[in-house]
Amino acid sequence: MERNEMDNDQHYDHLKEELISSERIFDGKVIKVDHSRVKLPNGAEADREIVYHKGAVCLIAVQDHQMLFVRQYRVSTEEFLLEIPAGKIEEGEAPIETARKELREEVGGTAGELKKIQSFYVSPGFSNEYVHLYEAADVSFKPQELDDDEFLDIVKIDLDQLRVELESGAFKDAKTIVAVQHVLATHNL
Repeated sequence: MERNEMDNDQHYDHLKEELISSERIFDGKVIKVDHSRVKLPNGAEADREIVYHKGAVCLIAVQDHQMLFVRQYRVSTEEFLLEIPAGKIEEGEAPIETARKELREEVGGTAGELKKIQSFYVSPGFSNEYVHLYEAADVSFKPQELDDDEFLDIVKIDLDQLRVELESGAFKDAKTIVAVQHVLATHNL
């Protein structure tokens, strides 16, 4: 995991929770879940349910003054969501490799350059999922190469419309909101 120079855990020991015990209660293909008991900084004990995830990537792709998104149905939210292209990191795969693969699969794109923008935890209150945001440049397109279990549409939104879409609530997931805000800031929109 990458760390920022401002991270310096030694000054925050008074906030640290100490693991007492942990039991794996679910061991799936994508996530693992542990029920853990911790000792709090004040000496009391508490339970924690922690979701472990291998991590993911997401991508900003802008072409011809339009940002590319995918619309897909998410069973977990029971909604059709408008998201940036993304995917989970497979065992032994470097994040940048996953980014290239997901761009090709989801929107048919091949990037001349991929620039890492940011990495962040999605929901650290209960999960260690760490997402790497990349920006694709010099993208050429071919047909999508979706996985057999992927069903999504490509949606292009003019950069001048991004703020309106953001403020209207069109984007509901954190990675997409972070990406749209990045594009708005870097394109002075």
